Amino acid sequence: MKKYASILTAMLILSMFSGMAAGSLPVIAAEETALIAQVPAGEQSENFTKLEISPRYGNLRLQAGEDKELTVTIKNKEKKAISVKPIVVIAPYGEYMMEKEWITITPDSVEIPEGASQKFTIKTSIPKDASRGYYNAQVAFSDDVMPNPYPTPFPNYINAFQLSVDVWAPLKVQIMTPYISDQLEAGRDYDYEIKLKNTADQAIGINPKLGSDPSYGPFGGMTTPALPDDAITITSPKSIPAGATETVKIHVTVPGDAKGYYNGYVDLGIDDMSVRDWEGRVNINFNLWKQPTEPFTRSFTLNKEAPITIEVSSAYNYGYGYPYGKSGGAKTPEPSFETTLIGPDGKQVDLTVTKTVTKGNVNMGGDRPPWEIDSESIYQENGIQRIETYKAKGSTGEWKLKVLPRNTQGFDYSITIGE
Repeated sequence: MKKYASILTAMLILSMFSGMAAGSLPVIAAEETALIAQVPAGEQSENFTKLEISPRYGNLRLQAGEDKELTVTIKNKEKKAISVKPIVVIAPYGEYMMEKEWITITPDSVEIPEGASQKFTIKTSIPKDASRGYYNAQVAFSDDVMPNPYPTPFPNYINAFQLSVDVWAPLKVQIMTPYISDQLEAGRDYDYEIKLKNTADQAIGINPKLGSDPSYGPFGGMTTPALPDDAITITSPKSIPAGATETVKIHVTVPGDAKGYYNGYVDLGIDDMSVRDWEGRVNINFNLWKQPTEPFTRSFTLNKEAPITIEVSSAYNYGYGYPYGKSGGAKTPEPSFETTLIGPDGKQVDLTVTKTVTKGNVNMGGDRPPWEIDSESIYQENGIQRIETYKAKGSTGEWKLKVLPRNTQGFDYSITIGE
């Protein structure tokens, strides 16, 4: 290992001088030279033990109080017998620190003959009072570490098994409304519900509060939130009784001039230490718009007399927060159009409605909100689309089609000239 450390040190020093003209080399203090050349103890060995470790990584998901065993096979690639005494190594950093006592290794030491293999059992036992989180540790089967040209706070063992443990616990409060997403019209009021179920054997307190995230437009980039915080009101009980389901109510009053995007969340303030911050939130995403007052206009030309067929179809209206957001009050209005046709003489032409189609999107419960799983009806309508077809007699000249949409955020149109 010494030769590797020397090479790395030389490369580091040479890189500091590359590109400099003669006579312009910097002066390096003796202390700096010593620091560059320093290699931590244990990394100066000219050789390292050759072990084959299978597997190299292990991932566990355990609850507090549970334990589980993993088997790791070590093969001796040396031309002599070696003594192996595995040790547990915990990194001195990280949000959650595992204790060495959580891990037991069997056997604790063994001599492995040349070319032979030895199985080790690594048992991980999580204490009953362990916090939920992600824990990491190494099991080193030799004291060989990777060489470094500078001191490191934590050695990187060559012959090591990497262990990752996700300590989890079932949430005592089930959030039955995972998010609220909706398209809101300026000047209207909306109501939503967040249903919470307490599965514990005692009451759990809650204290919902509104929080906001940066708002991003459809083409990227941050935008000003389309709603002020006082436009959203939260009404909630202070606790959820054991085994009960309670409702947090969200009321939104949309200003008459509102437009754009609002991204925020409701921090439910669940009084349970096992709930991580992001787990106690319900995200809110609103797209705010306003009914247009001026129609869309499209000009076209007829080179000869011919019948004109016009078809206008709305975008699918997915209602309020498909599939979880739910709005109170009146039923979602269906899309409609005010369609007019202006002839070459500048006068409005009579349009004959030849066909009206209402289309819907229905599923049999796969996307139903959790609290409606037991509903008697298995059908859930998720979207409505309206298609209108018009006909008129066309004469030579310039024409204009005008469409004023209602209760839809987009529409398609087609103009067919001739039969």
